Amino acid sequence: MRIAIDVHMVGERETGNETYTLNLVRHLLALDQENTYGLITPHPEHLRARVDLPPHAEILRVRPGNAFLRVPLAMPLLADRWRADLLHVNYVAPPLCPCPTVVTVHDISYEFFPDFLSPRDRWMLSTLVPLSARRAARVIAVSEQTRQDLMRVYGIPGERIAVTHEAAAPGFAPVEDPALIEATCARYGIRRPYVLALGNLQPRKNIGRLVEAFALARREGNLPHQLAVAGKAQWRESELYATVERLGLRDVVRFPGYVADEDLPALYSGAACFAYPSLYEGFGLPPLEAMACGTPVLASHAGALREVVGDAAWVVDPTDVQDIARGLLALLTDPQTAEAYRRRGLAHAAAFSWRRLAEETLEVYRQVVAEARGGTDARR
Repeated sequence: MRIAIDVHMVGERETGNETYTLNLVRHLLALDQENTYGLITPHPEHLRARVDLPPHAEILRVRPGNAFLRVPLAMPLLADRWRADLLHVNYVAPPLCPCPTVVTVHDISYEFFPDFLSPRDRWMLSTLVPLSARRAARVIAVSEQTRQDLMRVYGIPGERIAVTHEAAAPGFAPVEDPALIEATCARYGIRRPYVLALGNLQPRKNIGRLVEAFALARREGNLPHQLAVAGKAQWRESELYATVERLGLRDVVRFPGYVADEDLPALYSGAACFAYPSLYEGFGLPPLEAMACGTPVLASHAGALREVVGDAAWVVDPTDVQDIARGLLALLTDPQTAEAYRRRGLAHAAAFSWRRLAEETLEVYRQVVAEARGGTDARR
């Protein structure tokens, strides 16, 4: 098989989508020596800096880089010229393609919380994703929650949707070196003890309520902790900054911005707890990464998060500030509770595997190509 994968987001700081694509590609290339891979990107230097390419993989540079021309025109032309048997993309596929498409959909939160995105992003996603999913030979959902949403909202038949769970990458493990933790914290202006939150600054991540809950917990428990909220500013972030000012927390709430992947294990490991009170997630990878680093986790019960964290996190109602505050107080003031969730988290995170995701994705590729060839063997 000649498998083309759109990897344009690698190096673009697209957080969850980039993490998924990067780990999928790394594990596919290590797992599968039989097939040939073409990695489509307008920025080959970004990919070379992150992935060691074996002989059976090559970079397919696509021009122009602008999505409005790249997706409908340049990508299918490139797939045709490269003689691809299959094209795998995230969310949006070309409307016309010379080969079958596989589309990964991480979530359709924009359908449930349309006001949480910019008008441009909302229009693009709600228009293009359902078209791409309905035309795709297969859709990959990163959780059963997303699979059910795709079936219910877009009418995609369940047999055309495969579920592959993400995982914490191998580099996410407890950092035992205090000097490394201190140096990493200092680089981002964070002081210990601290609560860590991670995610792009957009309303769906529910950071405003987390800040309010942190203020409440800090008063009730006389806590010395700082709250560090790492992530890129995106949509309506000014409302979040205004909440911090209103609560008088300018000196204790930090916004270090985007954190490089290589620094995350140290920041997770140094945190007293990790808080992820999102209003909706199609998967929610940061809680698993924090668990893998031995950090107690507080997470909401919304979307796929309950599916992802199981009983290994302190689960809260994301719309209830007092419930979030109670969880923070329990994890920050009761050492036995924190230790219990630390141990549960380590065991739980170990049950997820990027290699298994790659194996399941490769099986999807084989099925799609076999169907396109009329049922012939797609292992070559």
